Amino acid sequence: MVTERIAPGPNRGRGAARPFLACAAAALLTLGAPATVLADVVDPGPSPGPDASSPSPSASPSAPSPSASPSASEAPAALAQITAAVTGDDPCVEDSTDVVDQESWAHRSLGLSQVHELHEGAGATVAVLATSVASGGPALSGALGDTGSASDCLGFGTFLAGIVAARPAPDSGFVGVAPGANIVAVATGAQQTGITLPGDIASSITTALARDPDVILVGNAAPTGSEELDSAVAAARSAGVLVVAPATAFIPDGPFPGYPAQDPTVLSVAAHQPTGEPVLEEPLGLPDGEVARVDLIAPGQKVLGVGPGGGHFVSDGDGVAAAFVAGTAALLAAEEPDLTGAQLKDRLMRTAYPSPFGSIDPFTGSGRVDPMGALTDDPQGALNVARGERFVADPSPRGSVQMTPPVVVASVSAFVIVALALGAVVLRRGRGREWRPAEAGETVEVDPRDQHGFSPIPAAILRWRK
Repeated sequence: MVTERIAPGPNRGRGAARPFLACAAAALLTLGAPATVLADVVDPGPSPGPDASSPSPSASPSAPSPSASPSASEAPAALAQITAAVTGDDPCVEDSTDVVDQESWAHRSLGLSQVHELHEGAGATVAVLATSVASGGPALSGALGDTGSASDCLGFGTFLAGIVAARPAPDSGFVGVAPGANIVAVATGAQQTGITLPGDIASSITTALARDPDVILVGNAAPTGSEELDSAVAAARSAGVLVVAPATAFIPDGPFPGYPAQDPTVLSVAAHQPTGEPVLEEPLGLPDGEVARVDLIAPGQKVLGVGPGGGHFVSDGDGVAAAFVAGTAALLAAEEPDLTGAQLKDRLMRTAYPSPFGSIDPFTGSGRVDPMGALTDDPQGALNVARGERFVADPSPRGSVQMTPPVVVASVSAFVIVALALGAVVLRRGRGREWRPAEAGETVEVDPRDQHGFSPIPAAILRWRK
């Protein structure tokens, strides 16, 4: 049942998942084997079948299987690791020419081979806000224009740009999400460490807007917000530009809610593992008591990409996941250039593979990004039908069909929902008391959720994620 809900469909909608239904789903799912919920869709094994390799609802059942790629545990460990930021005086990443000739698990899970048959993103522009992007190497040749740098100490900006728009290169199985898109590199943050402050991002967004991009990718998030950053994000929104940012920021003590991802107009992205499970183990809290925002998840662990020297590297993190989403947004912007940033965001969230818990899931938001679903989605859905003359039925000698009044149907539905809710409360209290009747004067502990509604994060979700 769970797998069927996650499988792609031609017209999936986000839906307004109500807390009661989410809690009911959570209670049911804790009875099963949740570790395999997404494994049927994202299979990092060496030889998946066509259905497993492509999330596309339109992929042909007879399509050939993609070339084999290493399993998650055999990800190219010999390749150098690139990190988003460092805390000390670490040496710069050395140039590399080592390449892998196989398609990565991340590309297979997104069905990019099939997606590129529809569009490669030509005509779209993505501004990459990172320390720098190295212009050397065949994968980014022709993508950067005059915005590339001679070097990239951390290599992270180059890695992100490659995820978005790397071109096919000789002997390489790697290609960007939108290999036809253009990249505008905007230097952001400390060049040697990658540490980024709100003012750095705000200034870079302003610089990027002058280059008329369709999408702005924030490579490294800041651990705090600012009025200056809020104003820059608002300017991007007014210009119709989508800002994509990692859900978390880099700090030495571990993940921290990232900015500008906490702005509701920004597309906040978190990372998922090769199995499809979120990398984040605990939801992150904000100072006001709210949970940090996550709109989508995308590949962000053991991810293959390009780096300084044109060779292949491995990287992790929400910034990497955000690059996959920015590339998907570029594909959509190229396919439908009239879409605004807000419309791009809505389409990507609405067509994502949904979490079983709905959009209230603090780990996944609306779910896993689906490039094919975003490109092939029909916004009108079933309403997009051929129009003709209005049909008016002739009077029937047998009279009208007797139908139950809508108010009765609504009343019965409301009664059923209330009865189920009360039943859940009674069941919870009864189990807690082992079905023993209360004695006179006995104090009965009451779950606050019974009086004030369900918790915004059902406990079953947290148990299942662990």
